[in-house]
Amino acid sequence: MRVHDLFRGSFINPGDATVNLINLSCNNANKMNFRIQHHPYVLPLTSAWPGMRNGRLKERRGWIVTLEGEDSHGLGDCAPFSSAGTESLLQAQSFLQQLCSRSWSKEALLAELARQRCNYPAGCCAVETALLDIHGRNKGVPLRILLNSAARSRIQVNAMAGSICQQDIRTAQTQGFSVIKLKAGLQEPQQEISCLLQLSSTLAENTRLRLDANGSWNLDQARYFLDAVAELPIESIEEPLREPSLEAFARLQSHTPITLALDESLAKMSIKKVLGTACIRRLILKPGVHGGLQYSYALAEQATAAGMEVVITSLVDSAVGIQVSSQLAAAVDVLAPGLAHGLATSSWLGKDVAKPPAIKAGCITLNNSPGLGIDEIFPAPFSSSLP
Repeated sequence: MRVHDLFRGSFINPGDATVNLINLSCNNANKMNFRIQHHPYVLPLTSAWPGMRNGRLKERRGWIVTLEGEDSHGLGDCAPFSSAGTESLLQAQSFLQQLCSRSWSKEALLAELARQRCNYPAGCCAVETALLDIHGRNKGVPLRILLNSAARSRIQVNAMAGSICQQDIRTAQTQGFSVIKLKAGLQEPQQEISCLLQLSSTLAENTRLRLDANGSWNLDQARYFLDAVAELPIESIEEPLREPSLEAFARLQSHTPITLALDESLAKMSIKKVLGTACIRRLILKPGVHGGLQYSYALAEQATAAGMEVVITSLVDSAVGIQVSSQLAAAVDVLAPGLAHGLATSSWLGKDVAKPPAIKAGCITLNNSPGLGIDEIFPAPFSSSLP
């Protein structure tokens, strides 16, 4: 996905979002020159991530991006995930190397982000986050407060427990999660329906399942599946259609009481048309895919104003990336309260770059440290060469 496609025909001006908020920073930043560095990491997964069609995801690669100015520093995370809509690792590497080759005034850096955001959303998100981290530190407030002054510190999250026919629901329930996500579309629909019928009988009271089909079904298969599970405790189903035109998705949503959600397929649709389609119920947003926190928050504002739900999810990110998305979720949660965000993925990593936000009883409680809220980066996972 490219950001200019995402915002095609929308009310958002993607050239202004970063400038508007970061220009509120202190006057000293206007005169400051910044140097950017990127530190590559390789984070092995404890087990292969479910639902991957093009091979098995066994590790996450990316860069911790640091922005250094006079008496100021900020952090960001660039972790491309091309199958989800970002640039590739090689493209992100080239972009970051270009940024690191010189010093930047704030104005020049903002202009570069606005110019390149459509081509390098993960890279631009990382640098924008570092700028916002500096801005929050200078103002003495958490990053989420920069996005929404009423942002909360506690957000509900869903567990990721595997696939429908190969999952660990018991552990997720023991840990206090009330929304548990499973990958769908990996087996024949009838087999997964049978597994769901059996699984639903073991769920604790008030526990619901969130399914992600990753575009597995044609329209007839999706209707068959939805009809068969309509009475089960299913909270929502993400990306059910293999060919997700807005018209087909809207017809499918009108066919079922289960909430359907758009995620990767947003890149193929006009956002203006999506926001104007009454039966669209939920959007899934990832800041690394949409080019930054401010674009993502602006889209969330427009979607909730149109009566839609918004859920923030991660890309199996490092602790820094999870903290970034959690800050966004805390701001968005005021607009669309009561939803579980997809940010409980740190347990899938065998190593990490920092301490991830703690999860207790299915909720993340963010600290009140200024900026991003991360002060210590672990040295162990960093690679001696670029991914």
